[in-house]
Amino acid sequence: MEFQGAEEKNMEEEVAAVMEEVIYVAVGRETAKNKSNLTWAIDNSQGNKICILLVHQPPHTIPVLGTRFDAATVDEELVRAYREKQKAKTDKILDEYLTFCLKKGVHAEKLCVEMDSIEKGIVQMLSEKRVRKFVMGAAADKHYSTKMEELRSRKAIFVCRHASATCCIRFICKGHLIHTREGRMDEVRALSALLSDFQRLVYSQSSSNSDMRSESLKGKSEVEVEEEDRTSRTSSSRSVGNLSYSGGSEASPSITDEKSNHSSPPPSLPCTGMGLGMISILIHSTKLWHKRAIQNHKQCE
Repeated sequence: MEFQGAEEKNMEEEVAAVMEEVIYVAVGRETAKNKSNLTWAIDNSQGNKICILLVHQPPHTIPVLGTRFDAATVDEELVRAYREKQKAKTDKILDEYLTFCLKKGVHAEKLCVEMDSIEKGIVQMLSEKRVRKFVMGAAADKHYSTKMEELRSRKAIFVCRHASATCCIRFICKGHLIHTREGRMDEVRALSALLSDFQRLVYSQSSSNSDMRSESLKGKSEVEVEEEDRTSRTSSSRSVGNLSYSGGSEASPSITDEKSNHSSPPPSLPCTGMGLGMISILIHSTKLWHKRAIQNHKQCE
């Protein structure tokens, strides 16, 4: 009942998250060159909220008397004052984007991420916010052509390769959709459900084994109980050593069968009779999901 209640709660939270899903749109400091991409995001938002993202790069050189110096060699107060001034300019730029959205009848939000690398700042934000829908430029507008199908921006390529696999990313150039990197939600949900089933199976079998052990210990002395525990630990260590040596190869089942003819069978996994099969399914599903995510990322190259 506890697992069922948890599943229903997770499902309700997932539905609520989809209903309130936010489309994040990456923009640059030059508003004139980014409005076309923002317009595309607004026109294709389908009622979803819009959040405008701008990665602020703190300046590493400070102007002093007409000459720029490395921030490490300038007085800390001057560095702090100059960086605060630049940060204020970034906030003003974001406000200009918000005003642009209001003119189109959209109440957007703004988000400023501070990092030296724009592309790494985007990837980090997508992960931290668990973003599922994201829009960014595929290249500068001057590179657009009707035959354009590939990403040309170094930042776009980096984000396409390294962003969370659960995020769907639309790459735009001059107001046109160039490339879509689909989010791998189906595989993630399937793997999540499989893990949930595995947890229930382990929990159920562990509870059953615990009850059986309690019954078997009735009437035994402490010395006998300690001796059984010592024997169990020794057998488990040998079993783990054999599994580690085989390395999960295809030949490991035959090796195990051969050894079982000369020694007592190793202790079973928590989910007796189904443990190895279930683990194999989990491993296969994880590898399949990872392989598809990698293939999807390679399409960006």
